[in-house]
Amino acid sequence: MEYTEDDVTPAGSGDVSSQTDSVLADHETPEDPQNYAESEALADTADTESDVVNNGVDDEAKPHTPGRLPVPVHYADRQTPRRRRREDLFQALFCVFGIAATWAIGVFANATTQGVTEDVLRFRFIREILLLPITLIEGSVVLIAPIAIVVALALRRRISAIAHSVGTAIVAVLVGWALLWATSLLPDDITAPLRVAKAVALLGDTTSTALGINLIVITLCAMFTVAGEMQNMRTVRWAWIGLWVIVFLGVMRSSMTLPSAFISVFIGRIVGSIARWFFGFEDRRASGTDIVSALLDLGLVPVRVVRTDLDTSSEPLSAWSIIEDSRGRLHIQSRDVQTVEYTVNRRPDVDENRHYQVWTVDDQLYEVVALDPGREIVGTLVDVWNNVRLRGISRWISPSLKATTERATLTSLTARKAGVHTPDVAGIAQAGESFISVSQALPPTAPLTSFEADQISDAMLDEAWTQLRAAHRSGISHRDLSQDAVLLDDRGELWIVDWQKGEVATTELNRRIDIAQMLVLLSLAVGSERALESARRTVAPEVLTSCAAVLQEPVLPTSVRQNVRRTDLTENLRAQLMGVESDDEVELTDLQRFRPRTVIMVAVLFTALVVVLGSLNFEDITAAVTQANPWWMALSFGLACLTWVGGAIPLMALSPVKLRFREAVTAQIGASIATIVAPAGVGPAVVNLRLLKKKKVGTVVAATTVTLQQLIQLAFILLFLLIAMVLNGSSFSVQLPYGTILAVVVVVIAVIAALLSIPQFRKWVWSKIEPTWTQVHPRLIWIVGQPQRLLAILGGNVLMNVGFIGAFWAALAAMGGSMNLLSLALTYLASNSLGSVIPSPGGIGPVEATLTAGLQVAGVPLSIGLPTAVLYRLVTFYGRIPFGWLAMKYMERKDLL
Repeated sequence: MEYTEDDVTPAGSGDVSSQTDSVLADHETPEDPQNYAESEALADTADTESDVVNNGVDDEAKPHTPGRLPVPVHYADRQTPRRRRREDLFQALFCVFGIAATWAIGVFANATTQGVTEDVLRFRFIREILLLPITLIEGSVVLIAPIAIVVALALRRRISAIAHSVGTAIVAVLVGWALLWATSLLPDDITAPLRVAKAVALLGDTTSTALGINLIVITLCAMFTVAGEMQNMRTVRWAWIGLWVIVFLGVMRSSMTLPSAFISVFIGRIVGSIARWFFGFEDRRASGTDIVSALLDLGLVPVRVVRTDLDTSSEPLSAWSIIEDSRGRLHIQSRDVQTVEYTVNRRPDVDENRHYQVWTVDDQLYEVVALDPGREIVGTLVDVWNNVRLRGISRWISPSLKATTERATLTSLTARKAGVHTPDVAGIAQAGESFISVSQALPPTAPLTSFEADQISDAMLDEAWTQLRAAHRSGISHRDLSQDAVLLDDRGELWIVDWQKGEVATTELNRRIDIAQMLVLLSLAVGSERALESARRTVAPEVLTSCAAVLQEPVLPTSVRQNVRRTDLTENLRAQLMGVESDDEVELTDLQRFRPRTVIMVAVLFTALVVVLGSLNFEDITAAVTQANPWWMALSFGLACLTWVGGAIPLMALSPVKLRFREAVTAQIGASIATIVAPAGVGPAVVNLRLLKKKKVGTVVAATTVTLQQLIQLAFILLFLLIAMVLNGSSFSVQLPYGTILAVVVVVIAVIAALLSIPQFRKWVWSKIEPTWTQVHPRLIWIVGQPQRLLAILGGNVLMNVGFIGAFWAALAAMGGSMNLLSLALTYLASNSLGSVIPSPGGIGPVEATLTAGLQVAGVPLSIGLPTAVLYRLVTFYGRIPFGWLAMKYMERKDLL
């Protein structure tokens, strides 16, 4: 079967239509209804290709009141007896964090652990009495639980599950042995939380210790995890209870420490979760009989159920019939299926739920959305992250699938009652372990943004605002106005759908965000001018003005955000809403407590500080600095200050507006503090961009100017590096294998040339560089035609590199070191460039490490090289922070930032 939306056109200029498929199935009914039967489905219309539809069966059966299903139900879906769940990967990831947290707590609480061990030693007599019964209990669980699980799986004819469980147990043993060996190589201080006294564990007199990671616990945890879930198999549930009993007893008799017990369980769960994801988990979502049964519970008698969110061009759906027997049970049965024609309105798979179209005996058409178990964990984690990250727009969170379904249904029903054109909800019901939401099917529709602007009338735009304002007057917000949420049908009527993320009794902030989302969405469809004109016709001016502050990318749905990411649409809309020339004059509401990039940068900064500070010998550094020549140190700082001037001159030359020299230099000084939270080289670009925007330079032009400046700086660094390598010759203390280097360069060029000869690779490369080239090319043409600006760019970049190299040379001299100037330039340029590639804030850590290593390669001893690198970073990075803070304050006072 194929479903397509390519032929959708708006009312007035065409018909919104969906593809009509003709299904022909010809089977023979097998003697055993539990076996699969082969079938074919052939497209019978002129516009479709033929597909093969395989008829499958399911052994699910559920009791019902007899006579509720008068005719067989034609059911079309894709069979997934086993599927990989993201939930399993999240469980494995959670266990990894659990191991790290437990281990860390154990290291800090090691004294408490040792105290407990000593207390246990005092009750050796009682332990000897209880040793036998405890051993019997542990042995019984270890022996009986695996056998019981294998027998239970065999009775259920799940032979593959037995093989997976046993195989995973074997892998768990090997993993456990490997981890025990690897852990034994770690220092005793690190493994102290995992160690138990042999005198306690073995009732001996020895004072040595052993690792308390338990291979049996790891193996059983992995096996039980793969065997099944506790809510589905009673045997697995009792096996887990027995496992926790032996873990408790093991801790009590000190054969395991508390941290090692938890870590053993976590390791077993990691192995089991990864194995379950690799093998695939038995599908416990609602089956065809479950969905039909739930529809009957809602009073709907289906005759045909077809999946509508799957692409069937490469893999067709399977088709079978569902019947009711004399005892009122539903069964999958192969039948002769006559040729039928049906129209399916294809639903995009944007919410990862299953979508079905249902025909009933009274010729009604419904849409069924099946919300399946296993997704609630992922959805909950995303909602928790957004609640923590965003300010003032938090969403109610529940890990319950039922609560989520009920909340979405309430929002949709309230919106429809308020006058919003959205499908009427017929009801919700539980289907197996899933929940289904049933609503009246949409007519053939298409997203509003898929139409040409001249096909969308002003009345349609006004209707979108009218419906949204009606929902707001009833206290409802949508919160997710994506491109698939606003639709047009074949009669030109507008629909607002997908209220799953909506909120009843909403806040004023959420209403403003809704208006901002709708404004951006309509702007993508018809342009910002028509969208604003329509908004002004239907929304109060003060309401529109209040939305400018929240019109930001973080509040936009993902699909919309991707379309506006490389444009200045949001900036232009903010400026037009406030009636100003530039959006810089609009004060934005701070909606983000922090950004994902901030979390990454803080983590990298913390790691760099730990590594750098942990590796430094402060006594040697203090001694070297105190003995350093202060005049050379002052010269190093003065040369480092030249880089501010060197960075300001190219900015002035590249700027399309006139910049004062004082302002440009102040911006470079202010960038000294921005580099703390940005990778090396990124801080100045951010400050320069803000300065240009304050000077009324458009966002695109300002970004192009800054990008061009960064590219020119990179080109000059590479040019200086090449010149240093050529002029250095044989004066470098380490002879470089120039022949090998030349051969490598030739090979790299040949590989690149071979790749570029492939059309697909050329297209991919061009797609990556085209946006940057499109921005930079006109500016390059403008610069080339003005020799004075070219000379300024050349002079500024030369001055900047001279300042950095000179500061490094003076720092080396201050520490009593000496080096050929060309060799020093080569060492600096190569080492600093390599350290700056690693994206740590300000290059903290990597730059110091690469500079020190470069000096060592050049023959400078570590006792001089390390203080030299630290002094250089002090005058070019750390010591600049106070000056940067003062410059920032000055720029804020002068409205330059």
